[in-house]
Amino acid sequence: MPLSPPHQNLLSQCFLFRPVPPETLPALTKNLSAESCSPGEVIYSPTRFRKAMGIVLEGRLAVLKGQDLLLKTLDPGHCFGAAALFPPTENYVTTIRAQTPSTLVFLPDHWLVSLFETYPQTAVAYITFLSQRVRFLNRKIDSFTAPSVRETVLGHLLTIHQDGVAEIAGGYSRLANALNIGRASLYRALDSLEAEGRIRREGRRIFLIEDTLEGD
Repeated sequence: MPLSPPHQNLLSQCFLFRPVPPETLPALTKNLSAESCSPGEVIYSPTRFRKAMGIVLEGRLAVLKGQDLLLKTLDPGHCFGAAALFPPTENYVTTIRAQTPSTLVFLPDHWLVSLFETYPQTAVAYITFLSQRVRFLNRKIDSFTAPSVRETVLGHLLTIHQDGVAEIAGGYSRLANALNIGRASLYRALDSLEAEGRIRREGRRIFLIEDTLEGD
């Protein structure tokens, strides 16, 4: 289905389109279509994905490692698939699944090349985004090679948080298994971080205190 005016407005706020004059966006995206997906539907998997960058227009997607470990969620305006666009690859690194009824738009690799040629600053925005993803992955590696359980847990929270809130969607037992630590050790680490004022827990939501984020 064609992109609606609200969808066009959302795209204009996406990092990739900020360098594009807003009045040119409708003509620029006229050949793109919005696609719907149902809750639980797999959008990308390690063996099935597109050479396209997806942008969430409505709903929410989950980014998973394997079937269980939630890395992050994607809300309207967030994108995925950027790292798999241009290098020759047969596998995608994560699974992306719809958590709610969602609407997406896909930007094929050839379309993006044309965009970069027309508006070079969009290529800079794309490179900046990929650089931030590299930083995210480095933090993820650090969380698994940290010398203590406390640093492992904190490092993981820093990689999955959205606007300072880390959602433990699968529960603490599953998180302990994913981090390869004991459940008691996980709770001790969380207690320690909370006592230090680094985090605040509310059920399965963990709020990272501002000083913690500034040190990220």
